[in-house]
Amino acid sequence: MTAASRPLADRDRAIRLAVIARHALIVFVLALFLLPLAWLLLTAFKPYSELFTTPPSVLPINGTLENFTEGWSIGGGKGIGDSLIVSSISTVLCLVLGFPAAYALARRFPPHGQMSFTILSLRMLPPIVPVIGFYILYQELSLFDTYTGLVIVYTFMNLPLVIWLLAEFIRQIPKTYEEAARIDGAPWYRLFWDVLLPLSAPGMLTAGILAMIFAWNEFLFALVLTGEKVITLPKALASFFLFQQPNWGQLGAIGIVAITPLLIVSYYMQRSLIRSFSVELGGR
Repeated sequence: MTAASRPLADRDRAIRLAVIARHALIVFVLALFLLPLAWLLLTAFKPYSELFTTPPSVLPINGTLENFTEGWSIGGGKGIGDSLIVSSISTVLCLVLGFPAAYALARRFPPHGQMSFTILSLRMLPPIVPVIGFYILYQELSLFDTYTGLVIVYTFMNLPLVIWLLAEFIRQIPKTYEEAARIDGAPWYRLFWDVLLPLSAPGMLTAGILAMIFAWNEFLFALVLTGEKVITLPKALASFFLFQQPNWGQLGAIGIVAITPLLIVSYYMQRSLIRSFSVELGGR
């Protein structure tokens, strides 16, 4: 090896080491995040007798599906169903109400003005602050322990974040598109439906995913504002600890069933999000 080629070889070796180190770091971080899910999945298939063995077994020796059926029957099924109803309806309402408000915020107010901060600050409000007021109001309006009451409070909780996210995205849409539609004689509803909504699809998907996740995981409002008729998933999982000795196999089974819809929705919406960005950038 000549003296001139030695620096090139050293540089190639350094580049290879950097690539290996980067991939090793990615694998480590990925394993760190996936390890709890893997343990939850393995626990879901373990019978009760294998949950407390010493030393603990990693893989289930006698796998069973009883944890899924029993966990579903003692409250997990109703918790998943109620959470799906409440979170889906509240997410749709957040998008329907948030898009016009986001458009007004994006077109009528400066990007970093006081109005944007005021709307976003409503999402920063700790849930413990308004929950007592909601409880008293719901008792008076007969909304306690109803789907409608929980949908209203979840919409109130997530609407500021949806408005803020959509407003930031709408600001990236050139006003020339709207001006061209108005010149062509498009009424305001066609302007929203044919121009703004298709261009805002990635932002709508992102805001919808976040609103869905926050509503799905919310616990305090569901605990205080509901009784025995409406039981969301976080409340149902908490009841596993209150009314019986916790069965970690059942908790693992219901946890796997609970996160599967979110993973599926996020996966397909992520593909739609990338595709929407590609179409938009290609059109420009």
